Amino acid sequence: MDRERLAESFDDNFARRGELGAAVSVWQHGKPLVELHGGFRDSKRQQPWTVDTIVLFWSATKGLGSACLLHALQENAIRLDRHVAEFWPEFAQAGKNEITFAQLLSHQAGLSALDNTTDILDYDAVIAALEKQKPLWPPGTAHGYHARTFGFLIDECVRRITGMRIAQYWRL
Repeated sequence: MDRERLAESFDDNFARRGELGAAVSVWQHGKPLVELHGGFRDSKRQQPWTVDTIVLFWSATKGLGSACLLHALQENAIRLDRHVAEFWPEFAQAGKNEITFAQLLSHQAGLSALDNTTDILDYDAVIAALEKQKPLWPPGTAHGYHARTFGFLIDECVRRITGMRIAQYWRL
């Protein structure tokens, strides 16, 4: 790996391509190969991006989270056509009793966004809101990327099936 060339290309993102700020970390066999950060963490370009800049990232974990839920289902001999509410009874509210794991995992559950103001950093509040919410479309009839809700949905399913949060399950 040409680390200098990679670092130059990374820096070009800020100097020539208009990127605001970013970080990249490449690891192999448990050891870091490359760790870069640059740019700014605010739109006014006053606060530099540092090695300690905290960011939320959503979609990068959807595949790993899905793999955890699929593994938990397989290990417990639970088929994808089973209803989520069989394992998470509170989920059955507001017409969600027939949503299957297949529909949930394929973004067809109709829960692509919360329909009320909820602090997205309050896990319990988001779960409670998802339990009470009516699907935004009839489950299984359409697809809508569950960008902000998917992690909560699969994490709660893994917890209900295994007794562990998805982060704990991943480490097994």
